[in-house]
Amino acid sequence: MAETLQPAKPGRLMSLDVFRGLTIAAMLLVNNAGDWSHVWEPLGHADWHGCTATDLIFPFFLFIMGAAMQFSFAGRLSKSGGQGGVIGQIIRRTVILFALGVILNCFSWWSYANHFRLYGVLQRIAICYFVCSFIMLYGSTQAQIIWCVGFLAVYYIIMKFVRAPGQPAPSLEPFKSIMDYVDSKLFKGWNYQYDADLNMWHDPEGLISTLGAFGSTLAGGICGWWLRKKEKSTVEKTAGILAVGVLLIIAGKLMKHDIPLNKHLWTPSYVVYTSGAALLCLGACCWLIDVKGWRTWAKPFMYYGMNAIASYFGASAMAIIIAGIKLQIGADEFIRLKGFIYNNFYKSWIPNVAGEYVCSAAYGATFVLIWCVVAWLLYRKKIFIKV
Repeated sequence: MAETLQPAKPGRLMSLDVFRGLTIAAMLLVNNAGDWSHVWEPLGHADWHGCTATDLIFPFFLFIMGAAMQFSFAGRLSKSGGQGGVIGQIIRRTVILFALGVILNCFSWWSYANHFRLYGVLQRIAICYFVCSFIMLYGSTQAQIIWCVGFLAVYYIIMKFVRAPGQPAPSLEPFKSIMDYVDSKLFKGWNYQYDADLNMWHDPEGLISTLGAFGSTLAGGICGWWLRKKEKSTVEKTAGILAVGVLLIIAGKLMKHDIPLNKHLWTPSYVVYTSGAALLCLGACCWLIDVKGWRTWAKPFMYYGMNAIASYFGASAMAIIIAGIKLQIGADEFIRLKGFIYNNFYKSWIPNVAGEYVCSAAYGATFVLIWCVVAWLLYRKKIFIKV
């Protein structure tokens, strides 16, 4: 159990890379169900209000990104000689991340979507990275805390007191909130979901709800500041992370009685609760890897963590393309490649042994295994794809 991995590069924290890898592996698992009508509750998103294990994954990634930014900016500042030299890198990375998200959406449009969607996971990551980069670059830790609380406070006021035109009162119901109204007006036809009766659109990565996502990213940045404190021992840092994590989970649970936990709207209570959960998971990684030195188990996730965006983009593109390719099986009959693979290699035998839900999850687990091998090969060749 104490076998040593290759040491992390200066400015990197191995436990943070492993936590990132765990998050990416979980993301691939839940994004690639074989049969969406047979998905275990923990492997699916909450229908609206609530928070499943799957609903933790995206905020975890933003949290990890925020923490990692504290380390990467420190290294970049020392190399570039000042803040000005980092701005170009920030803009470049933002543009690339956003463009990659748009490319995936173009694939989806070709594959199965009946319209083009502008927003998405990588687009939200890009926007959060851009805005929070400047806050971390030019603001003290105290300023970052103020910005984090400020974003959540402003968003809370909008949700509680601003109603959408045509609605009798502020609402958090689907297609009735001010958030959905703004997205419908600004990006009509380019959002995720449409309600024909209300003539309204909804996007879980919408414009106003990004205020909450800024809070998740900055929460990670504040954690990154704590992890970089040289005067604190690893045990002290880990204990602090775990203690604050427990407090934030309790706070999020209390807040949900006023503003419900909701990933679709990225509510303030959801930010607080998921940030607490992220701290507990990161604290567990720190304890196992940095304190106890148990690292063998972490190898696959280390591989993922060192090529996180490449793994996510590659697996997503692969899944969309497989779903989009159609095979002719009759004169006027076609089947999608995904359906052909799933029916012949999974559904033909797994349900008889373990049931439909295991069969559906097994398809997603295959993506995890395939891309773990890809990430391992990249790691062995010392290829780390940066954006």
